[in-house]
Amino acid sequence: MEDQHLLKEIFQRYINNECTEQEIKFLLEHFKTDNNESTLRQIIVEKLNEYALDDFDQMPEMSRTFDETFNSILQKIDTVEVNNEEVESEPTSIRPLILKLMATTTIMLLIFQSMYTYYKSANKAEINKVVKSKEIKTNITPGSNKAILTLQDGSKIVLNDAKDGTLAQQGNANVVKLANGQLVYNKTNAEPEKVLYNTMTTPRGGQYKLTLPDGTEVWLNSASSITYPTAFVGKERNVNITGEAYFEVAKNKEKPFRVRSGNQTIEVLGTHFNVMAYADEDAIKTTLLEGSVKIVENNEASILKPGEQAIVDKNGSVKIGPALVDEALAWKNGYFKFNRVNIKYIMRQLARWYDVDVLYEGNIKNDEFVGTIGRGENIRQVLHILELDNVHFKIEDKKIIVLP
Repeated sequence: MEDQHLLKEIFQRYINNECTEQEIKFLLEHFKTDNNESTLRQIIVEKLNEYALDDFDQMPEMSRTFDETFNSILQKIDTVEVNNEEVESEPTSIRPLILKLMATTTIMLLIFQSMYTYYKSANKAEINKVVKSKEIKTNITPGSNKAILTLQDGSKIVLNDAKDGTLAQQGNANVVKLANGQLVYNKTNAEPEKVLYNTMTTPRGGQYKLTLPDGTEVWLNSASSITYPTAFVGKERNVNITGEAYFEVAKNKEKPFRVRSGNQTIEVLGTHFNVMAYADEDAIKTTLLEGSVKIVENNEASILKPGEQAIVDKNGSVKIGPALVDEALAWKNGYFKFNRVNIKYIMRQLARWYDVDVLYEGNIKNDEFVGTIGRGENIRQVLHILELDNVHFKIEDKKIIVLP
C-alpha cells in the first residue's frame, strides 16, 4: 500500500513536469513488469476519472481504446529499455533517450488524445453521457473567415458579409471576392494615376486569405492586419503587417518584396515564410520554409535559411536558430500546436481565436504544456484538455478565468 502511494505521488509529479531523472527511471523500471502493469492502469484510470472522463472505464468502446493505447505505451517503455542497454558504455546517452520519451509521448497525453479521438467519432448521445457532469455551457465559438477591407478613401467593406464578385475598383485593379471567400486584385488595362493603399484587418476570432496584385498569397491570422498598394510600381514591393501572417511571395528578381513589422524589415525575392508580430508577445518571430530572407533590425542584417527562425526581442536583439516549423504554421493549417509553452502563451492564442478576454486568479503555476488541439474545437473541449495539467477554468459570458 505504501509503495502504491509513493507511485501515485511520483506519477502526479510526472504529470506536473516535476519529476527528477531518477524518478522517471523509477517509473520506467517499475512498470515494465507484468505484475505492475495493472497498477499503472489503475493509477491512470483514477487520474482520467478525476480530470475529465467520469465512468469511462464502464464503457466497452472506451475500455477497448484505452487498452490499445495502454499497450502501445508499454511497448515504448520496453523500447527505451532496449535502447538504454545498447548504450551502456555511454551513460550520458541515457538521459536524452528517457527525456525524449517523456517529452513527446507522455502517458497522460497519449491516453487523453486516444479518448478524445473516440469522442469525435462516437455516438453523440454516448459522448453526452460521459461529459455531462463536466459540461461548460457557453456561447463561445471558434473563429472563422472574417475580415474588414479599408479602401484608400477610408470606406470599409465587411468581407464576410459581402457578396461574391467585384467589390470595388482601386486604381487599375478590381477588388474581387471569390466564391471560396478569398480576396484578389484583378488588373485592368488602365494605368494607375497614383499609388493607392488598402488595408485588410482581421478581428479577434477571424482569419482571411488575400492575393496581392503581384500574385503573392497572404494568410492573415486573427487580430492582424496588412497594408499594401493596389499596384506595385517602382523597384520595390512593400507591405506592412501587425499580428501574424504567412506569405508565399511571387518571384520577381527585379522587385524585392519587403515586409515591415514594427522596427523589423524582412526582405525577400520569392519565398515562403511566417511572421508573428503581435504587440502583446515578447518577440517578433520569423520562420522560413523555403528560399531565403534577410532580417533587418536596427540597421543590422541577418540571413535566414529554410528551417530557421529569427527571434527579435523588445530590445532589438536578434537570435537565429532551428525553427519548430509545425508549431509556427499550426494556425494556418487549422490547429494549435504547443511545445513546452506556459498557460499564458496558450491563453493569448485562444483569446485571439475565440474572441474572449482572459483573467487570472490565484497563483497560476508556470508549467509547460505539450500538445495539439484543432482550431475548430468547442472551447469547452479545449479547456478540458488543458485541465489535465492542474489548471482550471471558469467561463463568464465571453470571459475565461484561469484558476490554480
